[in-house]
Amino acid sequence: KVFSADVVAALLMSFNATTITRQQYALMSAMDGVKTASAFQHDFRSVLAKAKELKTRVDGGEEFTAVQPSKKR
Repeated sequence: KVFSADVVAALLMSFNATTITRQQYALMSAMDGVKTASAFQHDFRSVLAKAKELKTRVDGGEEFTAVQPSKKR
């Protein structure tokens, strides 16, 4: 399963995780087997920035409304 960067950012924000340690990047690299820890760190910069932005918005009282299922005919 693949999730968008925004969904991953929301998940990180929900765990109050707006940083990722070097050890966690190393774990990702080891699990991936292709990308370096540095590459993961670079890729996650925008995700972490979005997580911080979402945290600020949620802490400010913003509410988000889920998409409702469509009615099939």
